[in-house]
Amino acid sequence: MSGIDVIISQIEQDTQAVCEKIIAEAQAKADKILAEARDQAQSVAAAGKEKTAARVADIKKRGDSAADLEEKRVMLRAKQDIISTMLKKGLDDAKNLPDNEYFALIIQMVEKYSQPEDGIICFGRKDKERMPYDLPERVNSAAKGRLTLAVEDADIDAGFILKYGGIEQNCSFDAIFASEAETLSDRAGKLLF
Repeated sequence: MSGIDVIISQIEQDTQAVCEKIIAEAQAKADKILAEARDQAQSVAAAGKEKTAARVADIKKRGDSAADLEEKRVMLRAKQDIISTMLKKGLDDAKNLPDNEYFALIIQMVEKYSQPEDGIICFGRKDKERMPYDLPERVNSAAKGRLTLAVEDADIDAGFILKYGGIEQNCSFDAIFASEAETLSDRAGKLLF
């Protein structure tokens, strides 16, 4: 081998060694970058799992809360329906009391709602037809003032209307139940629940 061939061979070997060193360093850097990327990916995945778990827990909590709220709404609606049914039954029962009990209740209502002045008491047709003969006397004994029985029928099916001058006081069972609905509902709710 000539001197030039030896130099070329040496250059090729040196070049080969440098190339191998560069490739080894590049491979080491690539392996390091790849390891760091894997670590970072695992960290991101772990954080993602934590976020997902937290979101799932939050969604479940909100779902449970919504279910509890809906259950309470359904229960409240059911209770209101029961109370409403009971009040309607109570009103119907009061309207359909036997005559002696019904007119005893009317006398109690006259005591409660009459004013200490003269007025007129109006009954509906149904009440007039079943009215005991002594009711006007009993009404005036219970009233705070003198009440005259009206000739015309009131447009009610139970109870009465009091008239004092130009002022009418509706004491029909429907009106009294409507005005006392909240109080009656509260009482019924306490008794039932």
